[in-house]
Amino acid sequence: METKWMIAIAVSIGLPFLLHLALLKHLTKKLKDMGMQRVNYRGAEVLTAGGIMVVASSTLTIGALLLCMQVSGVSPSSLNHGLLLMAGMITLAVWGWQDDRATDESAKGFRGHLGALWRERKVTSGLWKAWGGGSTALLISLAITHTAWAWFLVVCLLAITPNVLNLFDVRPARALKVFWLLLGLVALAAYYFPANDSSAVDWVWLLPVLTASILLFRHDASGRIMLGDTGANSLGFVVGYAFVTHTATQVQVVILLFFISLHVIAEFVSFTQLIDRFSWLKRMDGWGRSAESE
Repeated sequence: METKWMIAIAVSIGLPFLLHLALLKHLTKKLKDMGMQRVNYRGAEVLTAGGIMVVASSTLTIGALLLCMQVSGVSPSSLNHGLLLMAGMITLAVWGWQDDRATDESAKGFRGHLGALWRERKVTSGLWKAWGGGSTALLISLAITHTAWAWFLVVCLLAITPNVLNLFDVRPARALKVFWLLLGLVALAAYYFPANDSSAVDWVWLLPVLTASILLFRHDASGRIMLGDTGANSLGFVVGYAFVTHTATQVQVVILLFFISLHVIAEFVSFTQLIDRFSWLKRMDGWGRSAESE
């Protein structure tokens, strides 16, 4: 392995670790001071928007990698992928943050938000977030596609994935586990059905996000902090971006249909109830949680 890639991997793992140690105490105190506590499923108050830790350490690390890679002579195409990933994460975190800050939690799901718009002529924070996520998907897709069909597919995928992890962020660390599973699915699909312009270089941009999510796991699993929309939407974007940059078109179509199905099912069925019906899913879901968080 070339020296520059060894350095890139070391930075991708080491810098998020150092940033996590440096920022965790400060950011959790800041969240408490801002009143970012929300009542969880057990009726206990938990800090929300904890995903800001993942976004902060990931984007700072990707920024550092961009500087290192530019000096090392990495192709402009790969640098562009890193820059777009960082920009998308930050943008989705901003839209998720304003939803975490909102105090009106009466509208749930697409039906709830659209119903509030129809009955009360009220634009909820969830609708603003959907508009912001869709606009971000529109702009980023213009930079990575070359045909109308590819553009439409990428827009749809990038627009829906930010909310996918949000569907699962209702129990400690569940959304993080889904994030890891989906990244594993990206890797598997990319191995058998790679994108035409896929490059092994581009995987380096995902490593800081994976590292930061692993570092947050014990805090989320213990029930002390939630990803919130800030983290779930940002990590969801990462999943979508990984699919559109690493996998073939047919994989993207299947994944898009799968994600749409998840949203439709979520409007009528509780994923928690579905998970509890299968012992193996329940064991996976409970892995890593402390007794206090159950």
